Amino acid sequence: MDYLKIIFYGVISSVMFMFLTLYFGSWIGMFIFVGDEYEMSYHMFTRMGLIVLSGIVITCTIIIVKKIDEVKEFLKNQK
Repeated sequence: MDYLKIIFYGVISSVMFMFLTLYFGSWIGMFIFVGDEYEMSYHMFTRMGLIVLSGIVITCTIIIVKKIDEVKEFLKNQK
């Protein structure tokens, strides 16, 4: 299993999610949270946490799916 390639997918997904939350998240946040630009900056840490979490979830999901495929292939070869 190529872990470097899997981690690369996680980083790419985090970057894509970052751009989506920075551009579209601020527009959606204006409707949900009332306040000016200064008050909205407090949600920056929440967004950064979501960005990191998205990369971790995608990376771990790819690893789990690859391991399940290996187990299925092993069980198929046992028969």
